[in-house]
Amino acid sequence: MTETAIQDTLDIATIISLILFLNFAASLLIFAKFGMRPLGKKLQELHKDTVSQWDAFGWRVVTYAIKLSVPATFWGEKGEYKMLLDPFLLHQIATRRHRLLAIWNLSSFLIFIVYAVIYVEML
Repeated sequence: MTETAIQDTLDIATIISLILFLNFAASLLIFAKFGMRPLGKKLQELHKDTVSQWDAFGWRVVTYAIKLSVPATFWGEKGEYKMLLDPFLLHQIATRRHRLLAIWNLSSFLIFIVYAVIYVEML
């Protein structure tokens, strides 16, 4: 390959990585505002919010997204899992929109990380 062809390929790869990063950033902000925040308020009303007592905002977004993205039975039987958030209660109060936003958030993060590793290998 010529030097200009390699440079063109890297330029396209850079644009793709920027688009993937912006997608991840948008999904994080949108899920935090429209997915996690209403669920956190509902859990506080039920006095079941144990995450906000010890952790910063960023990790709470990830915790809510992970718990909503996988089935509640993944974490164990009902009543058995007590760490941070009860996944069964979270799935009970979450709507389909909350779950879709959580899946979008996690999948965009994973796609961005995989692409970033591939991009670094191209350099």
